[in-house]
Amino acid sequence: MDRVAEAERLARTYVWWQEPAVTLDDPRKLLCQILRLARPEDYVAAEEVWGREALRQVLLEARPGELDPKSDHFWRLRFGVAESPQAGGP
Repeated sequence: MDRVAEAERLARTYVWWQEPAVTLDDPRKLLCQILRLARPEDYVAAEEVWGREALRQVLLEARPGELDPKSDHFWRLRFGVAESPQAGGP
């Protein structure tokens, strides 16, 4: 896999309103969008490009409203982390 090309593709897909280079300078928003909106194959690609820990950190550091409750709950189960105090469950 060409990681640079894959990262650019994901940036164009999930942060379509700005240039991929801008998105990739600070990919936090992109990774948050991937946790919220991505197809399974795109999540796998993101994990290969940035690593599981980067996605987990984005989940733990997500600001209120960046992830919907359903996505927040799913990824917390997937990564084995406690429920967010602000989420209040699914």
